[in-house]
Amino acid sequence: MKVVEANFEEIKTSSLYKKIELAGRTCYKSENNITDTSAIDFTKRIMSYNHGSVLEHARLVLEILNEELYLKIKALNLNFITLTNISKPIISFNFRTFYNLFLNKENYPILNSLFAFISEKYNEVLPLLKDDFHDYKLLDFADVLNLTNIEKDKHLFISIRLICDRGVSHELVRHRLASFSQESTRYCNYSKDKFLHEITFIKPLNLTEEQTQIWFEAMQEAEKSYFKLIDNQAKPEQARSVLPNSLKTEVVTTCSLEEWKLIFDLRCSSKAHPDIRYLMQKVQAYFKERGYL
Repeated sequence: MKVVEANFEEIKTSSLYKKIELAGRTCYKSENNITDTSAIDFTKRIMSYNHGSVLEHARLVLEILNEELYLKIKALNLNFITLTNISKPIISFNFRTFYNLFLNKENYPILNSLFAFISEKYNEVLPLLKDDFHDYKLLDFADVLNLTNIEKDKHLFISIRLICDRGVSHELVRHRLASFSQESTRYCNYSKDKFLHEITFIKPLNLTEEQTQIWFEAMQEAEKSYFKLIDNQAKPEQARSVLPNSLKTEVVTTCSLEEWKLIFDLRCSSKAHPDIRYLMQKVQAYFKERGYL
């Protein structure tokens, strides 16, 4: 049995493929399989399996260089596409949204130059399309960070890997405008070598010494019961039923700066649960330090 403190880290990679792989492998805790060249193959597999939620962590932000085209795209009123025209015409979307449109591209002729532009940029996973028009410019993270505050709220998407307990994650995933990839107790077998044959827990805040001892004994019993079930040929998806809310989990969370602000408003409040408030206050302080807020 292992006890760790709640924590977090930002997933900073600018690579669309690496972000998808880092988020996806969190679910199965298979990060040990990451190599310098594994991200493209991983992304291809995710796309072939239609595991679209993992693709949501990769966000594309583009300047539209043709004002008339911007207005035509806006008139389509497409779901999960964000458009603004403040300092410049900008469109953004996650890779899942783009791929769903791409698979039905015959229905969206106005987007032909977009399909061609993105297929050229990411031809490792998309069939290459040709187009004579150059209507778009891809913006990187630094470009988006230098936009106006209103534009940043809409187009700046930040991915955070949260290490928390299952109680906190249950509250977090209620924020429906975010995308989540979470460590799966269905597929992770904690009796295996890569988990060091132990289960990791996070102790609730503000327990007294006596309460801590009661909690610790309960976690020991939960771990013992889990391994007994595994030893008796139960699958991890069955054995997980004895694991408590204090179980450590990892959840990659991606959302716009606008949504992060709402999360902070609700979860840093004095009325929020102490455990999620503690973690979100740390994330909020990090955002301020990085200049996101």
